[in-house]
Amino acid sequence: MYGLEDKLLSIGYSFLMLLCAVLVRARAGTFLIPAGIFALTWFAATFFPLLLLFIVPVNSLAILYIAAAVFVVTLSGVPFPWKSARLRNLEKSLPAASLDSRFLMNSLYFSAAMSVVFSAWSIVVNGWTIQTSLIGLIKSSGEFAAQRGSADGVEYGLVGTLGVFFTHLCAVLGGLRSQGPRRGWFFFVALSPSLFAMIIQSTKLVFLVGLSFYLAASLVAKIFANQMKLPNMTLAPKYIVGGIAIAALVLVSFASRDGIYELEFAAMLEPMGFMLSSYILGQIYAFADFFSYTVGMPSDSFFLDDYNSWGAYSFASIYDMLGAGKEFPPGMYEETGSYFGVFQTNIFTFFRGLIYDFGVLGSLLFLFCFGLIAHSVTYHVFTSKRAWFFCAVLIGLIVFILMSYLYSVFVARYVFLNAVVVWILLRVNQLLNLRRASTRMPEVAR
Repeated sequence: MYGLEDKLLSIGYSFLMLLCAVLVRARAGTFLIPAGIFALTWFAATFFPLLLLFIVPVNSLAILYIAAAVFVVTLSGVPFPWKSARLRNLEKSLPAASLDSRFLMNSLYFSAAMSVVFSAWSIVVNGWTIQTSLIGLIKSSGEFAAQRGSADGVEYGLVGTLGVFFTHLCAVLGGLRSQGPRRGWFFFVALSPSLFAMIIQSTKLVFLVGLSFYLAASLVAKIFANQMKLPNMTLAPKYIVGGIAIAALVLVSFASRDGIYELEFAAMLEPMGFMLSSYILGQIYAFADFFSYTVGMPSDSFFLDDYNSWGAYSFASIYDMLGAGKEFPPGMYEETGSYFGVFQTNIFTFFRGLIYDFGVLGSLLFLFCFGLIAHSVTYHVFTSKRAWFFCAVLIGLIVFILMSYLYSVFVARYVFLNAVVVWILLRVNQLLNLRRASTRMPEVAR
């Protein structure tokens, strides 16, 4: 149906996304604005699955469509005078922003502690004990994940909501310390709650979103520190060691989710390969099959015809708050994308929801408007010394971009809640520092 020429064309279209990132770098002087981050995210999200699952066929027009989406987001950043904005940003300094204040540090530690408490409490609420969970960690977390994906589901309520909230807030507050001293320690504190929740509840998504919040907050810290470069490759050994440690914990979560309770390498190898392909690499192929069906080309599956939903998929949390939300099955979609034992997934990237909401061409228009908003927010962060509201909004927008290869994070309310609380904390931090500075002035005068 789709042959080698489609695969090679798809890889070529993926490199067009990388070209867009290079053009952003030439225009803005950095990759680290929304257009550059979007382009790099989608280059990685297409190139590596296309290469690593080379035997899996794909409709090249679906990848071309993603490249078109990257192009319109890139285009949305053109009207902004980025070089002059970066010159104005030089007036900032990390010490003046007080992101290393004791108030924010204590808020970080408090959030980490509360996250662990409420994440463990969520297990207890649903019938497990802490002792059982710790002794039979892999089995109990796998059972918890299985129940979460069943029709009965699990009971989250306020306890589960607070667990997720503090987990992500901790990641943000740790990310804000990523450019100062002891950054390694704050990285550990920031992501430990996400890893803890991932292990005891077998939920990879909490960790991935937590990591995205950390990276998004790190971008804000980079702006205030005037360090608008990608991570220094001289630190690659540290990144590799940290990545291996995190990967080991992720594999434990994969094992528990699939019911692999005996951690034997030979027994784990084949199912682990299938799970990694399903969770990390299969989304592009699933979306390509959906895209083929949508535009009337040959597809392996039939899909729900629920077009013209006007945001009910991409912004499900807002619709739910208004009492107009749709009823979704666990995982949002009943259909799955699969290929002969290589992968199976019901994750179709955020593009499926966008197309349901706004259509094939309307989604491109939506992304252009999104890009204008995201770049306007970023421009305000560059040109204002204390644009705390825009900093909080920017963090949420970057999380949306980083997670777009899986789904739209706006289907959940935690992004909005996180933005409000982060804004309040940054504003209170500013007021405390101004009060502290005013009390010191008379002492200096004496």
